[in-house]
Amino acid sequence: MTAIGVTTYLFYLDESILALISMVVFGKLIVFHFVMEYFDKQNLKKIQNISKN
Repeated sequence: MTAIGVTTYLFYLDESILALISMVVFGKLIVFHFVMEYFDKQNLKKIQNISKN
């Protein structure tokens, strides 16, 4: 929510270049978060399957 708020506020202030930069930076950060969460879940499934055997 903070990323959306900051980007919207920058657009409101007519700072379109800074808003675009913040969208790119926050977008990469959000994508990185979801990718790491996906790999963490995959690793957890492998550990659970190994412990069941």
